[in-house]
Amino acid sequence: MAPLAQPLLNEITAKVAAIEAADAAGAGPHWGAMHKLLLKAKVDPAAIMRLVGSRDVKELQRVAARLRGEEVADDVVAPTPTAVAVDASVMQSALKIFRRRVKFAQLDAESKLGVGPMSGGSQHKIDAMIPPREFPMEVWEALAHAGKLRREGEGFYSLVDDNSQVHW
Repeated sequence: MAPLAQPLLNEITAKVAAIEAADAAGAGPHWGAMHKLLLKAKVDPAAIMRLVGSRDVKELQRVAARLRGEEVADDVVAPTPTAVAVDASVMQSALKIFRRRVKFAQLDAESKLGVGPMSGGSQHKIDAMIPPREFPMEVWEALAHAGKLRREGEGFYSLVDDNSQVHW
């Protein structure tokens, strides 16, 4: 990465200090300005979105130190997700709702009239979906851990083969 201009580094350092000093409720405009400054500094936009979206001050300090040319040790300790005990009846009702939503989505996609000569006549195949929000993510993670659902990435889950002998 090419060295940054000193005025840009000074702005970034000042904005980091402003974010550290501001309370969480009042830091919104500072984070927006930091987003623009990091874009000017040619930081990866995906990394900026994760940083600004999570409002992680420690990671912001690390990024600012890297931009100044300082050596920064990354945290190697990853937080271990704790398994939350979920009641079997809650998991069963969540799985029932998930199956119903997948079925409705498949039927909806199959009933479209948009399968015409310009589209090649191919059918839509829906295998995975984002789980309904009626249940917290811990329930969906517990279902995936129990083998009833499969994580497909980016928050999507799919049903596993119904012939599996997975029990609660």
